[in-house]
Amino acid sequence: MSPTRDLNAQMSAPSVDPTDDRALMAAVARAHYLQDRSRVDISESLGISRFKVARLLTRAREEGLVTIDIHDWGLPDVELGLRLQKKLGLTHCQVVRSHGGDETVRHQIGAVAAQALGETLREDEVLGVTWGRTLTATASQLQHLPRLSVVQLTGFVAGDLASSPIEVVRQASQRSGGDVHPIFSPLIVGDAETAENLRRHPDIRTAIDLFPAVTTALLSVGAWNPPDSQVREVLASDDLDNALSKGCIGDIAGILFREDGTLVDPEFQERCVSILYEQLQKVPRVVAVAGGAAKADAIRTVSKVGLITELFTDHTLAEAILAEDS
Repeated sequence: MSPTRDLNAQMSAPSVDPTDDRALMAAVARAHYLQDRSRVDISESLGISRFKVARLLTRAREEGLVTIDIHDWGLPDVELGLRLQKKLGLTHCQVVRSHGGDETVRHQIGAVAAQALGETLREDEVLGVTWGRTLTATASQLQHLPRLSVVQLTGFVAGDLASSPIEVVRQASQRSGGDVHPIFSPLIVGDAETAENLRRHPDIRTAIDLFPAVTTALLSVGAWNPPDSQVREVLASDDLDNALSKGCIGDIAGILFREDGTLVDPEFQERCVSILYEQLQKVPRVVAVAGGAAKADAIRTVSKVGLITELFTDHTLAEAILAEDS
């Protein structure tokens, strides 16, 4: 080592007893992580081998002397997204590293989904939308959409109007400036005849007639076990008991499904003003936005039977689905 280099090393070397491993560990960690010095430089200045430097850095992390925080709130986890995409057989999947309460997580998932939709939707598409809390967070963060038609795919349910399909349609249509086709009808009515009469109403019929033309559908997915579904929350007790007794595990666009993806009760669906199961399967691009480990079973099912083609979610749901591999 040159005299100048030796002087610089002495000036920057930590004052530490090389026989005191814990103090030496701290000195090595400070030099490497805070001063951004190389292992070779540290080994020369402390008079120890670079292999010992490496071992001390490893021990510093293992023993908690050094902790590393990655502030990845709301950022996509590319590797996890690719693994989940392959697992579910989807054409696209983005997984967000989510942190915070439920509303914060929905906002984080919605931000990533909104950006992707703004970049991938094309002019003159027909965008079909339903509703949900994460879907509302997505629609509220849309910055710009090309000029396209927006059609509501279901009636609404009682409860939070801010999370209704009408609000999602309004937000999306404001960003696109295209035609808008809402459905001012309840999702579920008392009997099939009333539902059919509503479907015949000219305004509602106009929206329903567009269902076969939908090129992209934007949906939420509800889970029933454990419960995380707005549909489940508002069902009449008789309908809820009937669905549970017949093995309902989730809902999508007002469609109740079992673990194998089949309809829970075709007669119940006749009382719903919504897109049909068969129509949804024929939509070229179906984008689901959903988060939380509770929805793992429901997401597995809708992916398996082809009811969704893309997914925007958080790492807790992704890890719950992938956990079955281990």
